[in-house]
Amino acid sequence: MGAHPAPTLHTERLILRGFVAEDFPAKHAILQKPEVHAHLGLPLSWSDHWRRVLSGVGQWIVRGYGGWVVLRREDERLLGDVGLFDAQRGLGFDGQPEMGWVLDSDVHGQGYAYEACNAVLDWAEGNLEPTPIWAIIEEGHEPSFKLAGKLGFERHSMGELNDDEIVVLRRAAW
Repeated sequence: MGAHPAPTLHTERLILRGFVAEDFPAKHAILQKPEVHAHLGLPLSWSDHWRRVLSGVGQWIVRGYGGWVVLRREDERLLGDVGLFDAQRGLGFDGQPEMGWVLDSDVHGQGYAYEACNAVLDWAEGNLEPTPIWAIIEEGHEPSFKLAGKLGFERHSMGELNDDEIVVLRRAAW
């Protein structure tokens, strides 16, 4: 098993830890589900997804923050991933953390995403300089808007990414 610079976070039901190579098959399988990638664009190939994951791991080295895989404590099943990253999207917040979350459709609606994202935000407040945190959500993805609202994000502006209309959201610095 590989090493990872991300700290391990624990919640009541979850373990958040850094990605290791052995996580990849389960992570990739989650992203192949149509109900998961419906608001993320086309599903990534194995190799494109691998490169994206490694890019995310590199965020820890370059930015001091990054992503975590989300494991359910009771059985250590990989449920998805959450994290902070700087994607350099040209949407007006390059250089500041953007938050993202992707969980398996089998566990949607069970509060895992909120629990995981809240742990990441708590970590950020304790470990990063105060800064706004951003998110982008495709118009019409109501479950993600509901989660973002519970996490303190507010609609900031509209944008376009890969020919899709997206909403840019901002969570004020703490």
